[in-house]
Amino acid sequence: MASDSKLPLLIFVALIALIAIPFGVNRYQESRRPVLLDIRIVTASSGDPVFRSGRRRTEPGEKVELAIALRAGRRGTAGEWVAPVEDLAIDGQPVPFRQSADWPEDGLLVRVFWFTVESTNLGGALTEEKAADRLRYRTYLAPEMGRGLKADRFPVQHNDDHIGTQSTEADRAGTIRLYARVEVVEREKDVKPLHAMTTMAVDRISDPQFPTVVRPQDLGHPISDAASELFGLPGFEPQAEPADAWNQVPVATLGRTFTDLVNERLVASSWTLAAVAVGGSSELDRTELTSIGRITISDGRIRERGRPLRWGDEIRVGDLLTDGRRWMVILSDNGDGLFDTADAVLHCWGRPPERTTFFAAIDQSTTQLEHLRNSSEP
Repeated sequence: MASDSKLPLLIFVALIALIAIPFGVNRYQESRRPVLLDIRIVTASSGDPVFRSGRRRTEPGEKVELAIALRAGRRGTAGEWVAPVEDLAIDGQPVPFRQSADWPEDGLLVRVFWFTVESTNLGGALTEEKAADRLRYRTYLAPEMGRGLKADRFPVQHNDDHIGTQSTEADRAGTIRLYARVEVVEREKDVKPLHAMTTMAVDRISDPQFPTVVRPQDLGHPISDAASELFGLPGFEPQAEPADAWNQVPVATLGRTFTDLVNERLVASSWTLAAVAVGGSSELDRTELTSIGRITISDGRIRERGRPLRWGDEIRVGDLLTDGRRWMVILSDNGDGLFDTADAVLHCWGRPPERTTFFAAIDQSTTQLEHLRNSSEP
C-alpha cells in the first residue's frame, strides 16, 4: 500500500523532470552562447591603416575607413575581439582578434545602426542663459553608412537635413563624431534583437576616447589647416555685456569658455574661425593684427584708397576683412588678378564655417570693411 501511495508522487516528480530537463538544457546551452561584451568604433586612414579606437586626426587628403570591433564571449569570460579589418588597436594597444564581419556563432546575424553625433542647432546668437540648450549634441541616423560592421562610406552632415542643404566641405574636411548600436538577431527583419549594445554615450562627447575623426584640408599658405577642422561645427556668435566678455558666455552653464569649446572642436564663431585660420589658435590676440586700411564697396566695385586691390600686392591669401562683427579670411583669386566679389573667402556667420565667395559672405548693406593682416606674417 505504501508503494501505491508513492506512485502519484513519483509520477509527478517524473513529469516535472521531463518538463524541467529541456529548460535546464536550454539554459545551459544559452549560458555557453557568446554575447556582446564590448563594442568600439575604430577608424583607419590611408596614412595609418591600423584601425584604432578613440580620436583620429588625419593629414589633408587622406581617405578614412570606419568599422566596428566587437568583443564576444560567454558572460564572465574575456571573450575575443572580432572585426572586419586587417590590423586592430584598442585603447592604443594592438590586440589579438578574429578577422570577420560575422557574428561568431552560426545561425545568428549582427546588424549595425550607424549615427553621427552633431549639434542640434546650426548656429545663431549664443547667450549665457541658452548656451547649454543651443550647444546640445545628439545622434542622427546615418543610413548611407550601411548596416555592416564595416561602414559603406564616410557619413555626411545630417543636422542640416531639415533645411534641405547639401553638405560640401563636410564630405572632405571637418570634425565629425560617431555613435553606433550593434544588435544580434536571428533574421535581418527581426524587430527585437537577442541582445544589443551601444558605443560611448553622447554625454561623454568630451572624452578623449569618444569616436571622433578630425580631417583637415590644405587651405593654402599661410592659412592654418586647423581652420578646416571647424567645418561641420555649429557657428554661434556669443552675446555678452560688455562685448569683450564674449568668451565667458558658456561658462555659467557649461563650465568652459567659448574658446575651450572651439579647441575641443565643438563650436566655432566668425572671429574664432578667423583666429584659427591666421594664428593657428582661437586665443589669438587681436593686437597681433595690423590694420592695412579700409576697403569700400560701391556699385559692385571694391577699392582701397580709391584703387582696386591687386592680388599679391594690396591683398594676400590670409588677409582678414571685418565690419566689426563678421570676419572673412581671404582665400584665393578667381583668376583676374584683382580682388572682387567672386573671389573665395572663409566665413562663418550663424551657421557652420564654409568656403564661399566674398559676395555670398558679406551683408548686402555693407559699404566698408577694415582690412587687417597677421603682423607675424611677412
